[in-house]
Amino acid sequence: MLGRGFFPRIGAYAVLAVGFWVLFQGFERSNPFIGVLGGAMIIAGMYLMTGVWRATFSRFGGSQQPPAKRYHSPKESRSSDDTPADATGEPGDTVDGSDQGR
Repeated sequence: MLGRGFFPRIGAYAVLAVGFWVLFQGFERSNPFIGVLGGAMIIAGMYLMTGVWRATFSRFGGSQQPPAKRYHSPKESRSSDDTPADATGEPGDTVDGSDQGR
């Protein structure tokens, strides 16, 4: 896209800043064409900024997978309030864990 480094970031910020200025001029002069142009420049500037940051962080081992797949935790096979005795079906006292019942 823009490459890596300091100047692509400055260029993306400049496109965004000029887009806001052009949008302001569109409102000030009551010209819808200039306003639409400013809005398009703002969207283009944000697109360029995300591309620059994505390229920057991919150098440090960033994954291209969506966050939901990257940070997947395994599900538990049993409920968290089940004890090992409940899972095996052995009788026992649930208060102190001994096998002495009433």
